[in-house]
Amino acid sequence: MKNVVYDYEVVFKDNNNPNENIVFCHGFNSSPKTFKTFEKYWTKSNYYALQFPGNNNVAPINNHEVSVPQFAKLVVDFVEKNNLKNVTLVGHSMGGGTISLAYKLKPELFKKMVYIAPMNKTSLALADDYRKDYFPKTFDDFLMFLKSLYYDTSTFTSNSEWMKNAKKNFDANDYNNETIVKLGESLPVLELHNQIEQGLDSINVPTILILGEKDGVIRREECMAYFKEHVKNVETVYIPKTGHMMFEENWDEFIKILESFLDK
Repeated sequence: MKNVVYDYEVVFKDNNNPNENIVFCHGFNSSPKTFKTFEKYWTKSNYYALQFPGNNNVAPINNHEVSVPQFAKLVVDFVEKNNLKNVTLVGHSMGGGTISLAYKLKPELFKKMVYIAPMNKTSLALADDYRKDYFPKTFDDFLMFLKSLYYDTSTFTSNSEWMKNAKKNFDANDYNNETIVKLGESLPVLELHNQIEQGLDSINVPTILILGEKDGVIRREECMAYFKEHVKNVETVYIPKTGHMMFEENWDEFIKILESFLDK
């Protein structure tokens, strides 16, 4: 197993193809585990997923800021320090903002771009909903947060065992600690979205945008139009009856779309 250089947790799946690499960037307050289904499934190229500091109760070290521009620098440093070739960046939600800024920093490092329900300027109109949903203070709030993420939450809420465990494990501090609130407040800010937009405008590699049908923090039609305006030759697709976590809600359709893009 090769030694992977990174300051935080990193998932590395060695598929014996170091000439092709995928790097996954997670969303707000999330972790590499989010994309575990893909990690298990994928065998065609080496796969990495990075943990970003401040998210998922991971303390920052080495004076790292907890911000999207800092996460983008960590991505670029990771690719350079590990000498990765032919890198496809995959960004979910906040990770979509992260990969845009990473591309802007060093476009020559990246071969393809995959945006999964990415943060983008058209979502600024939903900032109040985001502030209301993403920082649950009670278990009932948490169930509302799930509604922002999933098209159909009844798979969870109708499962009494799941509900019991979720209630037992719910800790408001996971969603309301000082670090995560500060990061959360930094996201729906026009200045950051202008930087992300510059990244999108500069993309010259194959790019796909994958959305759910109904998403608490993405305006589907507006987001698709926005990407078509800012990213050259972007492919856009949404998966019916799914939400922000469409890869969990309809894995078969999701992987069919993603794999055909990656195989091109």
